[in-house]
Amino acid sequence: MSDHTCKSHPDKAGKYFCAKYNRYLCEDCLLCQDPNIFCRHRTACIIWELTKYSEIYQKDTPADQKKISGATINLTFMPEGKTYTATEGETIMDVAERENIYINARCGGKGVCGSCKVQISSGKVECEPNILINDDDRNKGIVLACKAKLVEDVTVTIPEETQNRKLKIVEDASAVKELLLKNHSISPLTRHVSLKLQKPTLDNPMSDLDRVKQAIRHELPELGEVTTSLEALRQMSSALRKFDWDITITLSAHDCVLGSDCLWEIIKVEEYTNEPHNYGIAVDIGTTSVVVFLVDLSNGDVLGVTSAQNAQVVCGEDVISRIIYAKDDEHIEKLHTYVAKTINTLVTELIKVTKVKRNDIVSASLAGNTVMTQSILKLDPKAIRLEPYIPMATIFPILHAEEIGIKIHNKAGVYVVPGNAAYVGGDITAGIVASGLNQQDEITLFIDIGTNGEMVLGNKDWLMTAACSAGPAFEGGGIRHGVRALSGAIDDVNVDPETLELSFTTVDEKPAIGICGTGMISIIATFLAAKILDTSGKFSSLAQKCKQYIDNDDPHFIIAKANETAVGENIIISESDISTLIRSKAAIYGGIKTLLESSGMTMETIDQIQVAGGFGKYIDFDKAVILGMLPDAPREKFEYLGNSAIGGAYLALLSREVREELKQVSRAMTYIDFSSSNKFFDEYNQAMFLPHTEINDFPSVKNIFAKN
Repeated sequence: MSDHTCKSHPDKAGKYFCAKYNRYLCEDCLLCQDPNIFCRHRTACIIWELTKYSEIYQKDTPADQKKISGATINLTFMPEGKTYTATEGETIMDVAERENIYINARCGGKGVCGSCKVQISSGKVECEPNILINDDDRNKGIVLACKAKLVEDVTVTIPEETQNRKLKIVEDASAVKELLLKNHSISPLTRHVSLKLQKPTLDNPMSDLDRVKQAIRHELPELGEVTTSLEALRQMSSALRKFDWDITITLSAHDCVLGSDCLWEIIKVEEYTNEPHNYGIAVDIGTTSVVVFLVDLSNGDVLGVTSAQNAQVVCGEDVISRIIYAKDDEHIEKLHTYVAKTINTLVTELIKVTKVKRNDIVSASLAGNTVMTQSILKLDPKAIRLEPYIPMATIFPILHAEEIGIKIHNKAGVYVVPGNAAYVGGDITAGIVASGLNQQDEITLFIDIGTNGEMVLGNKDWLMTAACSAGPAFEGGGIRHGVRALSGAIDDVNVDPETLELSFTTVDEKPAIGICGTGMISIIATFLAAKILDTSGKFSSLAQKCKQYIDNDDPHFIIAKANETAVGENIIISESDISTLIRSKAAIYGGIKTLLESSGMTMETIDQIQVAGGFGKYIDFDKAVILGMLPDAPREKFEYLGNSAIGGAYLALLSREVREELKQVSRAMTYIDFSSSNKFFDEYNQAMFLPHTEINDFPSVKNIFAKN
């Protein structure tokens, strides 16, 4: 324990040193909810981000004290308008989780983040006082869903900013099909064969199964060994006789070692048809969002696309917090349940729209970072965070859907895209193959911008990869009014050079709900170019002339006034928000520079730069360079990719060649660990200015400064 005194709580000893503000903080600062003292900046504090969950989850109520017994209560959620049965003493969040109703809850229901605010329209709840609920909130009936206990029938309204909204889909489904057909033949994880069998006789008393297997070998001699699931075997006898020995068999690759023959398993027996209905799903399991394609396996058509926030966000915003959350088998189970529920909800939505039968979805392909992959497989992720940072596995066997809780055909084959290391997972492998980097002569820098900043450098002959913790800032986390790329998110900001008045645009031109990653990049770049922000990220004296500038203990700009928003309050960006964003961009740029140096390369030797990620397709490269997040390279070298992970998962669903290619890429990448790299930390520190300490590395930005 340090002898220093905590500056926020003078009666406590300062255990943690905050390098950002050059002062000591105590353990209470990690949970502090008082917005009037220094530790209100906790969401921008690295110490807090890394420690908050490990501290608060030690305070879990023992399981035997959590049991609820009481009267039956009706809880109605608005604007959905549906009523659910609850028990007196349960919280609103308890019911929402059980009924799969999404409410933001970044701290896992501990009442320390304030993101689960809901409004009681009628009825009564019991709540302990919480500093995150002010007098104005209380007068409006606002409560924290995770702390509001039901005592009678209640109607609750989930405000727009607390609801789960659809993320803007950036993928072009037709483009990934074109890529598939251009380079690969369609060879999904499933095969079907229609058979007209000879009826058994006393002279030919072969068993039903042997008769079917013999016919399959005749029709598909290249297939290899065939077995059957017990479920299909039970269907077979009645189906053969019901359909007069004319049947269609669906087989799924199982117990495959890629690159060698698979064991093919009969999973479905149905009436003879020349056009079997077989479908699959491609899934990108992101830390913040999940995207699902529903695909016709016969021709590669994408029948539907949908996405949602990953429900695991209630366990923490980033992979580190979710690893810490997985402290025991119960919490590992919860992580699995949340992500499986997210996927199943999206599948159900696609089924309703397309009229595809759930039982006809007979294969799946999953791409995710290493922590997300281990979550869906219900594997303990803790070793990923501990030196020497080893994942449970990087290449997986083909699984059954029922084994991992995905509600499609029980025996559907599930292919998991292989990863490379603890912090470079299958989403990056999928992105590399979808981008074609591994097939090209050109030296390419691939950057996936998200909660983790992953990057790959190389071409068809060699590949190097690394990852850095960029934090969730560019996906809305840790920023007061940060949101993901939702409808209504502020995505671009401009400043009038004469009047210094601000203007903005939003996704889908809807009323503003917050600021997404591209909007944050736009704000900082625009403010810096207009000289109302200095190179350290502080507002300059020129900012005083702006009507929307508020100079208080945390200076900020009002980007959208309350009457211009859908949330009924001013949307702002503050100096502490900007500081958080600078740390995130510094990690990305520092990682790029360190990877280049590790390979003996410079930016001049790079032929092209591919940018992927949830909002990669919408980044203004000029503004990202002004920010210092991306290198100041000729703009023609940059290429938008959008969500390349879902593209790779789609290709893997449909092509055995791609599945083999993914395995090869996962093994070919040389992983560079930044965790103990002094070079990375040096580069990170140099990037903690706008755009960078070395302005000569950013000549186009230097020219902008010179003109102004």
